[in-house]
Amino acid sequence: MDTCDLLQDAILRIEMLDSVSLEEERVDSALGTKEYWENHYNNELTNFNENGDEGEVWFGKSAENRMLRYITDNVAKEAAILDLGTGNASVLRNLRLKGYTNLTGVDYCEAAVELSRKAARAEETVGSTKIEFAVADLIANETDPALKGRFQVILDKGTWDAISLAGDRNERLKNYRRSVMDFFEIREDCDDKAALYFIIFSCNFTQAELIDLFEGDDLAFECDIPATTVLVFGGKPGTTSTGAVFKKT
Repeated sequence: MDTCDLLQDAILRIEMLDSVSLEEERVDSALGTKEYWENHYNNELTNFNENGDEGEVWFGKSAENRMLRYITDNVAKEAAILDLGTGNASVLRNLRLKGYTNLTGVDYCEAAVELSRKAARAEETVGSTKIEFAVADLIANETDPALKGRFQVILDKGTWDAISLAGDRNERLKNYRRSVMDFFEIREDCDDKAALYFIIFSCNFTQAELIDLFEGDDLAFECDIPATTVLVFGGKPGTTSTGAVFKKT
């Protein structure tokens, strides 16, 4: 069972419990805890140090390629891009290969940040862009001041999925969403500047659910990022992940 399957299974069990009785205590998933991901990325870092193995691509190459295609079609090469829950920084490393020059990744696991740095450094060539990395907790009560007001494009490929699986989901959403909005570049006049985008991929939430979670006076749904391959199960078409683009208003 891969990580997307684990996430889907965990959220299904939580939602089944909620549907039985709203009075019952929520069953948290280990996938929503920092301890789980610290252990996971400590193992990934050990594997990289010993074997040069960078680990899995979160949600697989298909979802990552969908995200990359949307960015390359719609975002300027010099745009400041922030990857939330960067893991092994696969998205950022591929964006660097495509010519993007202002790239930052954050994760709340120090081992993930160290893995990202090492994987990115291993691919550096003379004159190549240096990717920045930092440890940051997206659901802390305050946003890291060093990251505020800096970015034009913010990416999430499965990070909200994991965050939503433990604790008070509403409180986590409030802090996570505040972090996203705080990260956006501060502008006095948007008339002649490129749009600010929040691009999120999820294997737990539908497009309608993502809109319900994130759309507001400050963030508007722009479009979906459709899959190039559609799966059919029980005669019904579907995809393994939902890609949605929101624009800061």
